[in-house]
Amino acid sequence: MVFAAAVGARNAENDRTNDPGMCQQQTRMWSGISARYPDAATAWRNTNDRHPGNRNPPRGAHVFWTGGSSGHGHVAMSLGGGKVRSTDAGGRGRVATVELGWVERNWGHHYAGWAWDNNEQTIPHSTPKPPKPKDKPNPNIENAIKNVEKAIAANKDDPKMLKELKRHRDALEKLAKRK
Repeated sequence: MVFAAAVGARNAENDRTNDPGMCQQQTRMWSGISARYPDAATAWRNTNDRHPGNRNPPRGAHVFWTGGSSGHGHVAMSLGGGKVRSTDAGGRGRVATVELGWVERNWGHHYAGWAWDNNEQTIPHSTPKPPKPKDKPNPNIENAIKNVEKAIAANKDDPKMLKELKRHRDALEKLAKRK
């Protein structure tokens, strides 16, 4: 079962060791993802929800690099804020937290981007909802209020009509404020 992004990141933070050279295996295990592709480069090529070149991976996303001496690439777990939890970054077989650019600077890999999936399995995550647009005054209601105001001025000598028009105006103003 694939874990939520926050759980995968926490699993990575709590891990201290890894099988050397097995970043794809270790990262997918942190996220509860089953085996499919043999290496990080192949997994990156087969991601569906990827963000190429984006250097702001959210917490729990998988972060990919291509290249390396055998062309297998590298994958790590984003902790957010420009940090990743990476296998072998603390030395052979040792997991460490490093800056996003560390893999490029120290291992010469090319940054590919990040993804919400690995081995064609989506990592459950929350996507921030865009803010609701601010309501604009409804011109139809505003025009209706103006027209009722004109009718009130024109019917000031008819108390019964005046009472009814004011009731309509108040209802329209209440409706305008509710939006």
